[in-house]
Amino acid sequence: MSSTDKRSWGLDQPTQNRMRWISGLILFVYVLMHFANHALGLISLEVMGTTAGWVKSFWRLPVMSGLLYGSLLVHVILSLWKLYSRRNLKMSPQDKAQLILGLAIPALMTSHVMGTRYANYAYDVNDTYAYVVFVTFLLSPVNGVMNALGLIAAWVHSCLGLHMWMRLRPGYTLAWQRVALVFATLFPTLSLGGYLAAGREISILAQTGEWMEKYFARLNVSDDAIWGLLGRDTEWVRNGMGIMILLLLLARIVRNRMSERVDHVSVEYLDGPTVRQPVGATLLEISRQHDIGHASVCGGRGRCSTCRVRIIEADKTSIETPSETEEKVLQRVGAGGDVRLACQLVPHGHLKVARLLPSDATMRGIANEPWANGEERVVAVMFADLRDFTGTSENRLPFDVVYLINQFSQSMGVCVERHGGRIDKFLGDGLMAIFGIDSNPQVAARSALSASADMQRGLRDLNERLRGDLDKPLRMGVGIHVGPVVLGNMGYGASRSLTAIGDTVNTASRLESETKTLKCDVCVSADALDYANISVPKSFTSTISVRGKKTRLGVAALNGDAAEKFFTPDSHQLADIER
Repeated sequence: MSSTDKRSWGLDQPTQNRMRWISGLILFVYVLMHFANHALGLISLEVMGTTAGWVKSFWRLPVMSGLLYGSLLVHVILSLWKLYSRRNLKMSPQDKAQLILGLAIPALMTSHVMGTRYANYAYDVNDTYAYVVFVTFLLSPVNGVMNALGLIAAWVHSCLGLHMWMRLRPGYTLAWQRVALVFATLFPTLSLGGYLAAGREISILAQTGEWMEKYFARLNVSDDAIWGLLGRDTEWVRNGMGIMILLLLLARIVRNRMSERVDHVSVEYLDGPTVRQPVGATLLEISRQHDIGHASVCGGRGRCSTCRVRIIEADKTSIETPSETEEKVLQRVGAGGDVRLACQLVPHGHLKVARLLPSDATMRGIANEPWANGEERVVAVMFADLRDFTGTSENRLPFDVVYLINQFSQSMGVCVERHGGRIDKFLGDGLMAIFGIDSNPQVAARSALSASADMQRGLRDLNERLRGDLDKPLRMGVGIHVGPVVLGNMGYGASRSLTAIGDTVNTASRLESETKTLKCDVCVSADALDYANISVPKSFTSTISVRGKKTRLGVAALNGDAAEKFFTPDSHQLADIER
């Protein structure tokens, strides 16, 4: 995208996006009120008409008319400009759906708009709701179908836009998305039901001559030639919009052909090909043009940061400094100075880049977490494993084994999450958890120790619940260590998730294994105790050799009761106990 594409009418891209969203929200409220009014047709045509009069009076106030039609003009112009500015039409399915629906709305709704607001303004037609329903159901059913399809297209277009905008908000959880989906499906269903009910009532009333006489009298139309003029005006508007869209597409073709004659840039992808492209396209557009997988959850709007890349090599004049908006997004995710958003970066020379996120990246656990692409951090790592579970499960049916594992995993997982930990993975009859992803090492250490005490209580409760199903109580070993790790989303495809790697992870795993040798339930490193500022009596401490480490490691080995005594949050004041 060239500098003239990035800015139009003195507005930068972020400002254009905001204007398009604000105008779109105003139009959505207008459509929402129309749908609500249609739904009242399920009660009666009279109620529907009365409410429609209130809605019409509201939107035809001078200030509201100015706001409505100004929003419509701004939204259409900016959307068409965005379409023109695209160097190619390769986009996500959601963007394609929005584009197709957006172009369909004027074609489907022209007759309705011209036959109501325009007819009232130009020819003083009294466009009551009864008039709209009568025309669409009895005089021109085709227009009625187009009107319904147009409203559905406007609704789906609006809901898609709202969803794509809201999905970047932390509060827009999966539960709220489901609620929104139910509303987005149920509301237009009720609306169309009311619309059809009103049409059925009109069809019955139209069979009465007295009602028809009053109906035509209320239209305030003295000359039948008005309908011919209205039809002519409608065709002019429809043809004008069609010509405008064709000219836009033609302008894109001419622009793209001319751009092939100007300078080209080369982009080398660290783990992909090297491609050439005419100057003017964003790096994200270049990736799409050449079918190179590139994440972009927000559709290239500069909001989600999932398209970010690291600049490895660049000519001095290859890239411009990031805009204020791009800089804010990069700061939000803790990106370094060599990281840029591909949707905002317009190369002007040779560039070598590394895509930082997988091409199928989603917002879940990526966009707002700076550690997602690899970050060193001091955390607490916990390993927990059931003791002698092979002997417990060898004479059981597969269903019973799975049931026991699931009960254990659920009970321990609740304890971990209660204390702010995150389950890294379940390992058959064990688990790995990380504490301190969003806190400091001191809080991480205390949280991990508190969770270990809670897990001892949870295991005791689990044994009590399963007492009739177990030959002997389940036992568990827990190992905890605090130290530096590399955090990041690792793996492939659907298996990719947050994990930690490093010596700290290995040490925590070794400590869990040492619970067998030390005949204890919880084995905690001295480092974890120091970070938590918790002391235990010397009788519980020792130094051991850990496989893979040259120096001996100080640990505290405790049974379940001792762990509950010293690591329960209410007992953290025991830091003064003699070492």
